Amino acid sequence: MKKRIIAVTAALAVSAAAFTAFASPAEELRDKGILSGYEDGQLHLERTLTRAEFTKIFCDAFLTDDEIKADAPDFPDVPDGHWAKDYIAAAYGAGVISGFDDGTFRPDDTVTYEQAVKIIMSRLNYSGSAAYPEGYVGGAVDMGISDNVHALIGDTITREDVVYLIDNALKKIEDDKREAEEEANSDSIQSPAYLWGGGSSSSGSSSGGSTGGSVRPSSGGSSGGDKSGASSGAISDSSVGFESSVGGSSILAGGSYAPAPAPEAEYDYNGYFNTEEYTSEDENVFKNALTSPLSTFSIDADTASYSNLRRFALGYGLFPKYGSIRTEELINYFTYDNPRPTDGKPFEVSAETAVCPWNSEHLLTKIAVQGDELTEKQPTNLVFLIDVSGSMYTAEKLPLVKKSLRMLLDELDENDTISIVTYASGTRVALDSTPVSEKDKILEAIASLRAGGGTYGEVGINLAYLQAEKHLIEGNNRIILCTDGDFNIGMSSTGDLEKLISEKREKGIFLTVLGFGMGNYKDNRMETLADNGNGTYAYIDTEREARKVFVDEMPKTLYTIAKDVKIQAEFNPAAVKEYRLVGYENRILNNEDFDNDKKDAGELGCGATVTALYEIVPSDGTEAAELKYRSSEITGGADELMTVKLRYKDPDGDESKLIEMPVANSVTSEMSGDFKFASAVAELGMLLNDSEFVGTADYDSVISLAREGVGDDPLGFRTEFLHIADILRFISENRGMSPTDDTDLPY
Repeated sequence: MKKRIIAVTAALAVSAAAFTAFASPAEELRDKGILSGYEDGQLHLERTLTRAEFTKIFCDAFLTDDEIKADAPDFPDVPDGHWAKDYIAAAYGAGVISGFDDGTFRPDDTVTYEQAVKIIMSRLNYSGSAAYPEGYVGGAVDMGISDNVHALIGDTITREDVVYLIDNALKKIEDDKREAEEEANSDSIQSPAYLWGGGSSSSGSSSGGSTGGSVRPSSGGSSGGDKSGASSGAISDSSVGFESSVGGSSILAGGSYAPAPAPEAEYDYNGYFNTEEYTSEDENVFKNALTSPLSTFSIDADTASYSNLRRFALGYGLFPKYGSIRTEELINYFTYDNPRPTDGKPFEVSAETAVCPWNSEHLLTKIAVQGDELTEKQPTNLVFLIDVSGSMYTAEKLPLVKKSLRMLLDELDENDTISIVTYASGTRVALDSTPVSEKDKILEAIASLRAGGGTYGEVGINLAYLQAEKHLIEGNNRIILCTDGDFNIGMSSTGDLEKLISEKREKGIFLTVLGFGMGNYKDNRMETLADNGNGTYAYIDTEREARKVFVDEMPKTLYTIAKDVKIQAEFNPAAVKEYRLVGYENRILNNEDFDNDKKDAGELGCGATVTALYEIVPSDGTEAAELKYRSSEITGGADELMTVKLRYKDPDGDESKLIEMPVANSVTSEMSGDFKFASAVAELGMLLNDSEFVGTADYDSVISLAREGVGDDPLGFRTEFLHIADILRFISENRGMSPTDDTDLPY
């Protein structure tokens, strides 16, 4: 391509030596000849791009001579001699850009984020059935193409954002190609085309750039032509793929390779359906600090609600099922820069108070529990309990489970041991306890897993505990359950499962529950299993989330530093008139449970962060209560808002320990970045749950507050949250959707 394209004018050319101070992605694109600078010797990454400039960068990044299929029409506003004429002709010939209805190209118009995303996603052969713009934007976020990009739908894109889009897309192509080569002779499968109404999908890469291991049907909409509520005149309104079939496989434009489907006869699957189950809870209300000064609850380090929200927003362009969102799990999905423990305790408790963002007459207090980091790994006895029933057939279920196990295998020590127990219509030990040093043997067992049959979960759970007990060690003993949550043979009611798991937890074996897939997803049952099994619950919707759970946050997933952790806040009525706990509705405890060591509560993993928000109505001097049998007089001053008490047990302990911390009646004039971000996440949770206390919160305020609190975001999860909130804002304003709608899932 670069041999065909005329040299860019002096205004866009500059010596490479001038850019040594810029970020690595920009330097890489400059070195490849993709990004050029200006005559003042600067890249000016803060500037916006015109349609002509973006076309030039896109062509240099992706197109080759072989893909030039036609010359561009004679756009009257792109005359002979225009510096970008050859680039525009090349991109038009490749089918990735088009002109406007009036026959013009408008080379000097600026490019919006969603327009740039659609062109790049088309280049990755992303599904042509995705709605525009939310479908393409959701896919880009899900695949990591929008990592570090802060532009949102409708925003004019900057050169810096284009650098990240291009760089991420090029890396995605290389990653898919490398992964396809590595798995060419492995057991990766593809779901039948009829499940998605179109092309096949694999657990590795798909024929159009994988969604990080997750495969989802689109939410419908046009093939990019639907611009309802979006700016018109996109650079391209086509979704043309660039795929040619070679020997049963696919070679994509840009060199990306997708393997041919593996034989499907080994899998027994009876079709696709939607039987997802969730349990909603009534929202916490304000309590009178004079008559009800105590607020007691179990911590919740689960994160499943957030991953499920992401699945709906990015995968379908829909709101999640009403009642399915637990606000505290949205907040606790993210890590925060809290004070670390320094006195030998397993965690540190801290607090911060500011004016409440959604009600300026109220205060908001953030209570943070920060777990200590892992300093020394204990020997680990892991038993994977894997659902291999027929409902686990599809690519985002068992194949993603297998990929997740391979990731974890690389993070464990050689002397750690792994067992695999499977259950379907029957149950078996697929791998007896094996040291990680025998990696090939473990990989062979993982590769052999196949889906088919019913779901005899009760027997599977019992066998997993027997296996864990058989190989019990001094150290970390844990069962990791991987399932879509369906139990249709034997004991299957939530109450029965709760009783079974409660009995088993006394063996000193922890339980981590990982949910996979869609359609048959049983959120309520999986949370019950984790809550009663001394463990946590996460939902893995993508390969990227699997990496977060098994690699980036592996210590948090596998190593418990405190169990039965309870929090009790005692509010000072001299400073607080009313209060309410934001979220934790299904974690509320009776006040007397706080001192009862027999009462089960949540667990905290190494390095984990648990955050609780209290919305507070300040005292105004009118507090009073008519009490017959006790005094309602306020004692003490108003220098403290509350006292936070925390009880916990050591992982192998039976007796709880107590920590107390007074919270000063001190309101910060400026929220910390973490406090802003956590508050933004709480606002979104309230919007999704149609909270009566939402106040002034809306999607604009969520995005504004989150943008102020993104801060250092090395793994991109906070930026991802911005894009999720943006998609929800778009579908609310332009698709007539509401969080309270009875969501009709597209499968």
